[in-house]
Amino acid sequence: MRSTRLLLAALVVMLALPAAGVAKDVQVQLIGLNDFHGHLESTTPGTIAPDPSSPRVPAGGAEYLATHVRNLAADNRNTVVVSAGDLIGASPLLSALFHDEPTIEAMNQIGLDLNSVGNHEFDEGAAELARMQRGGCHPVDGCLDGNGFGGAHFRFLAANVVDEDSGETLFRPTPSAS
Repeated sequence: MRSTRLLLAALVVMLALPAAGVAKDVQVQLIGLNDFHGHLESTTPGTIAPDPSSPRVPAGGAEYLATHVRNLAADNRNTVVVSAGDLIGASPLLSALFHDEPTIEAMNQIGLDLNSVGNHEFDEGAAELARMQRGGCHPVDGCLDGNGFGGAHFRFLAANVVDEDSGETLFRPTPSAS
């Protein structure tokens, strides 16, 4: 996955340079978001200041977020986009009607690299959250949009979510090379 490779490459570069006697800083930009809750439309209430000196502007929608992330990432090729959770769940009708698949697809397009799961990712249960990661049709409603669902192109992380039967974590606790 692109995100895993980018993260691992950055770590390898940071570890290898001092060992080789080369002292060079590598700037890594971390773009973080949280509590998106499937607010895909621009009519989402609230405002945001793109930077501290800017006036506040409407904050809603995946289009604004995508533009803002793209503009920030253009300044640094070593950019990692992460979410602290609640991308999905407690979502408006546009996302909830399709079991939050549109939000996962939007985040794929935005270039999200990692999502640490929040409580609302579990609104439809652990099996449904696993489907959000791997893709596939909903077990009851099927493929509502007719073309299947490919799942997240980014990794879900959860160090503290353990399957009671297997004792294994539901998702990896950290990014890995596979």
